[in-house]
Amino acid sequence: MNNWKPYGALVGLCFLWGTTYLGIKIGLQHFPTFLFSGIRFIIAGGLILFVFAIQKSTRWPTPNELIKLSISGMLIFVGGNLFLCLAEVSVPSGLAALVNTAFPLWIVIITRIWNPVERTPWLAIIGILIGFAGQLMIFYEQLFLLQNAAYLGGIIFLVAGVINGSLGSVHMKKNPVNINPILTGGLQMLIGGCVTTVIGLSRGEMPAMHSNAEGWYAMIYLIIAGSIIGYSLFVYALNHLPAAMVSVYAYVNPIVALWLGWILLHEPVSKRTIMAMVVTMIGVFIVNRGMSRARKKQLVMNKICGIN
Repeated sequence: MNNWKPYGALVGLCFLWGTTYLGIKIGLQHFPTFLFSGIRFIIAGGLILFVFAIQKSTRWPTPNELIKLSISGMLIFVGGNLFLCLAEVSVPSGLAALVNTAFPLWIVIITRIWNPVERTPWLAIIGILIGFAGQLMIFYEQLFLLQNAAYLGGIIFLVAGVINGSLGSVHMKKNPVNINPILTGGLQMLIGGCVTTVIGLSRGEMPAMHSNAEGWYAMIYLIIAGSIIGYSLFVYALNHLPAAMVSVYAYVNPIVALWLGWILLHEPVSKRTIMAMVVTMIGVFIVNRGMSRARKKQLVMNKICGIN
């Protein structure tokens, strides 16, 4: 009777994380960038920690584990999400979602750089090449806009944010912490939010904090739907479904973001943009396929060799 729940969580995740690009774009029209990102994660992380704090059975991280979480949290929520916000000041939300589609490609590349002896399957390499061909198609259409310094800066922040987020994810995988994954996310959000807020205050953003109702609606939506519910659905789906199936959200998110940006913000969506999205997704699919086959092959070899 309960078998539908993980699939329901995955469907919800695909939609919610696709809407966050629109939420960020709207919120940035009313909030200063650093404080918008920082306050969001301070509140979201604080609420998650509060729920765990009232539970007596909660296992909290050791000082060494907290350092590991802080490093990955800084990379994901400062180097990743903050850079996304800085990018969306000048680039469309749909474009931001398309560039973030390359996240799995960067994961494979950074993993290989991190551990050169770890082999990358040929199928994954082919997928990476196809995926980046799709990304080049995206940028090719934007060439005439790159003459605008603000727009070029946004693109640079966008790509750097994807790389930082991927680096943070690889760091988490290489330095696992044995606590509840939702608590892990909450701690990382709080740490990243505090750092971003301090930077925003030092930049003198506080006098610009005069947001209207629409800005606060966007903030509240991102806190509840994007950070708390979205991340919880991700962890729940990952614990009950194969990782390859959960990764489908990477294909659905940009479709949702493009559609919402086009409908609500009148962001242009051309045939070339759609083609670029399809090519990038094909590349990501091939990468995931190649890595999945390699993992299965390794498991078989381990069993044959008697390795647990």
